[in-house]
Amino acid sequence: MDVSGLSETEQTVLLALVGLLARADGRLSETEMNTLDELRRVLTAERFGEVRDRAAALADDEAILTAARAVTRPEAREAIFGVLYEMSIPDTLDPSEVVILEKVAALWGLEAPLAE
Repeated sequence: MDVSGLSETEQTVLLALVGLLARADGRLSETEMNTLDELRRVLTAERFGEVRDRAAALADDEAILTAARAVTRPEAREAIFGVLYEMSIPDTLDPSEVVILEKVAALWGLEAPLAE
């Protein structure tokens, strides 16, 4: 997961979407915790804290999806969606997580590789 090349806005959207997905089913899985730990390692603890605070300032799900619209670079969209997808797949996908992944994929014109 190489997210260090993402812009500040893209990193904020990434952490906001990771948080949204992690909260979707009401529990934080080991895979989700590992994803957050990996992001903290890649971004450095200080940078992670700054980005996390900006992501937490987004008021609700709609604010997060609105912020996601600002991510326009295809490679950033693919990198962010890849993190979300990889975070979700090891666990059993909750229907609420599927909805989020499908919304993000539709927003960015990506195909959500999810089983029907």
